[in-house]
Amino acid sequence: MEAKFIGKAKLTKQGQLTLPQEARQDLKISPKSEVYWYEFNDILILVKDLVNPREIISFVLDFIEIDLRAR
Repeated sequence: MEAKFIGKAKLTKQGQLTLPQEARQDLKISPKSEVYWYEFNDILILVKDLVNPREIISFVLDFIEIDLRAR
């Protein structure tokens, strides 16, 4: 599994972000869907389903470990 750059979002004066179309398509996020944000060591993580923060941390650490082994 590799990280994938999907695009950038611009924060409006009203504090809103637009999720890039490619991200919405890849994650099958429809209009008016809710997404959830988690912060881990200055990394912002977006998920489409509410999860336990420990699961996010475990996933990130596993991902980093796999990536380091591949190098």
